Amino acid sequence: MRIYFLSAEPAALKLDGQYTGTIDMFERYVEIPLDRGAFAEITPHSCRQALNFFIDEKFFAAGHDFCKIFISGDERAIYVESFPPRGKEVEIIAQARAGGALVSVFRFGGVYAAVEAGKTSLVKLGEGFGKTEIFTAKIGGCEYAALRGKNCVALFRGAERVFFGGCEGFEEGEQLKTEQSTDCCTRARLKREYIFDGEKFALRSQQLEHGREPAQETLAFAFFEGVLYGGCEKYLCEELKDRASALKNYLGEFVAVTPPDERTVEKYGTNAAGLVYPAGEGRFEIKYYMVELGGGKVTNIFPAEPFEPPGNSDS
Repeated sequence: MRIYFLSAEPAALKLDGQYTGTIDMFERYVEIPLDRGAFAEITPHSCRQALNFFIDEKFFAAGHDFCKIFISGDERAIYVESFPPRGKEVEIIAQARAGGALVSVFRFGGVYAAVEAGKTSLVKLGEGFGKTEIFTAKIGGCEYAALRGKNCVALFRGAERVFFGGCEGFEEGEQLKTEQSTDCCTRARLKREYIFDGEKFALRSQQLEHGREPAQETLAFAFFEGVLYGGCEKYLCEELKDRASALKNYLGEFVAVTPPDERTVEKYGTNAAGLVYPAGEGRFEIKYYMVELGGGKVTNIFPAEPFEPPGNSDS
């Protein structure tokens, strides 16, 4: 089976004791028969500790705290998000009082936040908070403890986390407003507005502002991103525009769009895109959908191969 390896930082990969090469954010793959399996050793170029695990069918059947797993037909991908620091000492990243709470962000294996405000909570944050700014944010007349990492933000009301999301920045005021760039082919920026529902900040509206028009060969990719973020109507033919609101339900609860790799292009052509569906903690399933085009517009949408998106029995 073809197994892709990706790593958030450059690292050396060994399989069954043999050096295979360096892995990073560029996709590289190895053919591994999962009925036999292989012992993997991944050692970062930095001074952090190496990871060791056995790759077989059982590995892909469960989630892991150090990586994300992606399953796509007869292919698999392992994305290593972080490596543990050397030693077992707790590393304090940031500590401050904000929004009526004492917040301590620290690394102990992963990155966590301990928040004390009458009661205490312990929340895993992720590597984006390896450098964290802690401050008080005022939204809707209330104060929150805000944690800002690299392109990510967490908000706490007392000891409870009420917002956690990717964004380059946010605007305080009557509502919470966030803005972030995307990796999509149109270089778009995603603007979102949230309201507090009494327990958490819930998404109220979102808008995708494109930086450029997609090329013909990336039209399918841009269309599916429009379904995910809003604004897919511009890509639809007149006969399908009134059905735009039903597309999300038809496609299921996917959380990202990925362009087809070389093998997928050979199989389906360029009018296909991979939709990424959650399939458990740290596990994702990629299914490919295709579009038919006419006059530069989408005239039909269908799965590349028959399947039912996870969590959607109506498709």
